Amino acid sequence: MIDRRNRNRVGEVVLVMGAVFFWLGGCGGSVGALGPLGVNNEQLGRRMREVLYSAAVGQEAALRSNALESLALLDELEVPEVIRKGLHDKEVVVRFAAAVAAGDRKDYTARHLLEKLLWDKSDAVKLAAGYALERLGDKRFGKWFDAALMGSDPQLAAQSCMLLGKLGVSEYRQDSAVKLWQVLRQPGQQVAVKLQSAEALARLGDKKILRKLLAYAGSGYADDRLMTIAGLEAIGGVDVAAMLTVLVEDSQIEVQLAAVRALGPRQTGDMERQMARQAMRYVDSEGDALATERVRGLAVLALGRVGEDEDGRLLYKAMGTESAYVRLAAARGAIDFLRQRRAL
Repeated sequence: MIDRRNRNRVGEVVLVMGAVFFWLGGCGGSVGALGPLGVNNEQLGRRMREVLYSAAVGQEAALRSNALESLALLDELEVPEVIRKGLHDKEVVVRFAAAVAAGDRKDYTARHLLEKLLWDKSDAVKLAAGYALERLGDKRFGKWFDAALMGSDPQLAAQSCMLLGKLGVSEYRQDSAVKLWQVLRQPGQQVAVKLQSAEALARLGDKKILRKLLAYAGSGYADDRLMTIAGLEAIGGVDVAAMLTVLVEDSQIEVQLAAVRALGPRQTGDMERQMARQAMRYVDSEGDALATERVRGLAVLALGRVGEDEDGRLLYKAMGTESAYVRLAAARGAIDFLRQRRAL
């Protein structure tokens, strides 16, 4: 069992990393064989879409939000409509994810819906709507995140950090790094918020955060080490690669798998790939079903990033498992897998 602080990552949707079953068109690109089961890129893409569109209208809010996050990565005509439906969802986590996805896609047709969300009952949704509108070129939101960043609600602070990291540096947003450092250094700041601000600084390309990321990666708590990996991946470099290599040999399998995914195919060997393959069959020693699902989900995410051609059949098979969480993680992994082969 992973040595946690018994807390979830603040502001994070469940999957590392958020319709009916029907085919929405080919993946494009090559259609090479993926293994002895005869699965090819087109079939893998078809199943990936089935899983994502189904999850986007499913019963579980966390899975709907993660499905929208993944669908935003697909350049398809049907995606914006699905995301816009999410803006009306009854659950805050889904509206938040949908607003972020609309911003990531730069969906100008959603502008009027995003304007309405500026009056949402949830402050988190308001922040996401402001993010999306700024991505559409709206210049009203320069101070939009300031109160939440320095406020008493750690979830809103972490969400604001994440959104600032995604917005990057622009002609009318030059001081995000300064604000994020203030959040990180705030007396009594929660660890989860520090880690989210550090990741955001890494996404902004602030090299000064590397020293702290390396320190966080050496935390005695495995969930801190796990949360740090995204920031390390974002900033990159020789020191990061060395630390990720150390984390591949971590005492906790979840950290190992996340580090393998972050290293990517160029720095991953057969041993690490085999680790991910084996982890797809992981069973928690204490019989914890959620822990089992979590590890299997991280395994398919890792394999999607670093797997070889024949591993496509394992992703295909994982998208047919009984676990909705693992199916969705495998679909997200399939996006990486197909993109690397220019089949998406």
